[in-house]
Amino acid sequence: MKIEETAEISSKILDEVNTHIIGKSDTLKQVMLAFLADGHILFEDYPGLAKTMICRAFATASGCDFKRIQFTPDLLPQDLTGSDIYNQKTNDFEFKEGPIFTDILLADEINRATPKTQSALLEAMAEYQTTVGGKTYPLIKEGKPFLVIATQNPLELEGTFALPEAQVDRFSAKIRIGYPSKEAERRILTNRIKRKKKSFEIRTITNQETFWKMQKSVEMVHVSDELKDYIVEIVRQTRDLPQVKVGASPRGSLDLMALSRAKAVINNRDYVVPQDVKDLATIALGHRLILDVASWLAGSSSDLMINKILERVKAPRKE
Repeated sequence: MKIEETAEISSKILDEVNTHIIGKSDTLKQVMLAFLADGHILFEDYPGLAKTMICRAFATASGCDFKRIQFTPDLLPQDLTGSDIYNQKTNDFEFKEGPIFTDILLADEINRATPKTQSALLEAMAEYQTTVGGKTYPLIKEGKPFLVIATQNPLELEGTFALPEAQVDRFSAKIRIGYPSKEAERRILTNRIKRKKKSFEIRTITNQETFWKMQKSVEMVHVSDELKDYIVEIVRQTRDLPQVKVGASPRGSLDLMALSRAKAVINNRDYVVPQDVKDLATIALGHRLILDVASWLAGSSSDLMINKILERVKAPRKE
């Protein structure tokens, strides 16, 4: 698929989702970028901010299969992956697929589940496969995408478990939604009255195979040597800050590049520019940084650290 075709379809998907998700166009664009970059997404925010609604809307508009599973403290790994069920007719065990066998999986409130269940999801995110009863089952194939979108409540809320660093690092982007503006919240109420029902209908813009081809078109975007050096320098400096215990991994460099290439695509370009990298450094790297206790207690954040790095590292003049 040509880049201009991907840009056109992406614009239509965003227009459709923006019709129903009010006042969050920048957030929705970030989600679209992660989708095109074939990256898993971590939403962190308070309940009631339309995280699940956004995920379902994008899945419907992109024509992909969608499944949602509510993570709870008593959720077992087999509730996610599936399990072997005994069939009396055949006198043998048969594998029954769990909700993880889909195109887009929403792991809702992921940090309410125990680490054992989260580890089952980690295999799927890292290896695009799941193992049950000693057998390995692939989650992707030609023409079929696989994305995990996880929502996470802030850790200070009751009944939450911190995600292991290895799992957090598998998310290409961490996106926050935030509360709507006063005007946007008023429009939400107005739209609800006009619909005369709680739910809304999203038009399907494309299909599963076309969406997969859209992801593949991102691979055609050129990244200059200067921009590669720029990305690497930003990531390396996250490891050298005295306030940071653990900096971004090389996977962070790859994800930042992938998101930057996706941004070029939706802007109908076949090359990355420095501003693409600057715009996406926070969502690609912020969740990978672990601050020391003193900095965290002083009110510092990984986003602030990355912004300081962006101010310090000189961007190349040429793309």
